[in-house]
Formats: sequence, C-alpha cells, structure tokens
Amino acid sequence: MKESIKLENVKKIYDRGQGAINDVSLCINEKEQVLIYGTAGSGKSTLMRLIAGLEVPSSGKVFVLDKAVHEMKSDVAADFRNLNFGIIQRNSCFMKSMNLLENVAMPLTVRGVATSKRIHAAKNQLKALGLLYAAHAYPEGISTYEAQLASIARALIGQPKVLLLDEITAGLSEKEGSQILGIIHDIEKLRDLVVISFSGTKDCILRWDRYFTLNHGRIQEEIL
Repeated sequence: MKESIKLENVKKIYDRGQGAINDVSLCINEKEQVLIYGTAGSGKSTLMRLIAGLEVPSSGKVFVLDKAVHEMKSDVAADFRNLNFGIIQRNSCFMKSMNLLENVAMPLTVRGVATSKRIHAAKNQLKALGLLYAAHAYPEGISTYEAQLASIARALIGQPKVLLLDEITAGLSEKEGSQILGIIHDIEKLRDLVVISFSGTKDCILRWDRYFTLNHGRIQEEIL
C-alpha cells in the first residue's frame, strides 16, 4: 500500500533545549485512519504541526503525499496545506463576524473560488451533517457539538487528502464525542482520506486501523 505520510528520525527542539519530539519515525498509508494517543505535554500538538507544515523540524524529514514538507518555505507550505489538508481542532477558531455558512466556505474563499460556488458547496456540507438549520447562526450562538459539526464541514469542503484531528472530542459529552467520531469514520468522503486523530483519550479505540502512544516525544505503535 502506498505511503501518504512518512516521518524519518524527526526531532523538534525548542529554545533552552526543550525537546518536544524525539527521533520519531512513522509511516501512514493511504486511506488509513490512525489514533495517536498521549497525555498533556507528550508532544501531540507539535507532531501534528510538523505533519501539517506549520512547524519545521530541528532535524529529520517529513514527507506528505511524496512532498518534502520539511524543505518548504512557509508560503509554499501554506498553499500545500490549503490544498491537501483538513484540520479540525477542539477550539473551532471561527471568525466571530461571520455566520457558519461563511465560515465553512472559508477554505474555498482562500482559493479564490467564486462566491456562488463556495456558498453552494458550504450549504451541501452543512446539509450532509444535518446542520443546515444553523447556516446563518453566528459562532457564539451555537453549542460545542454544533461547532464541531461545522468544523468537520469546513475541513471537508476543500476535498482534502489528509484530515488531522486535534482533541476533537474535548468539551463534549461521551455521547456527543461518540457521535462525532462516528461521523468521522462513516462519512463517505473519508474513505479515500488519511485520518490522524491526536487525542488525550483513547476514543473508541477499536474503530481505528492503527493506534500509537506518544510519550515524552517518543512514539510507539500499540496492538489493537
């Protein structure tokens, strides 16, 4: 099976010698859905940012879709990320001055897609997730669960090849968290995606193809 993401001996050291990622090597194949579990301070967020090209490793190599992300300049990495990644975070990071429809359409706005096309696409995404009723609501007027549904819609609208999930069940009830993960696993579009969930809980662990533990910047694959 073809590799979609490959890390080779990746290290990330911050100022004062603080190591966040320590010699991580990792291969994730196309269409795989993977859980990376770690407690607070384990390096999860740093690892996600390295894969997404939001940070540059201190040493080692990061390849995504056969591209050397670690060698990209920041503007090139941003364009690559916008075309190929969908990122869902526990804090939705919506523009408060925009309604949900406009927020969901934002990735297409960045790409310069015509207004009519991006609004049509945003409506379709919200409808698919049962959230069309809230299209004209503003971020402060919706629940945490609705915000995560909208985040999924926004992440998928650009038809990404890689989906990164950062603590997406944080702040949700157990039932809501299970529903969100069910959507992530079951929605038709995700069948051709690489999905990597970074979590401080072992969310519905048997749903994932593979499961890793990250501890003090070191990664280890676990047996499901």
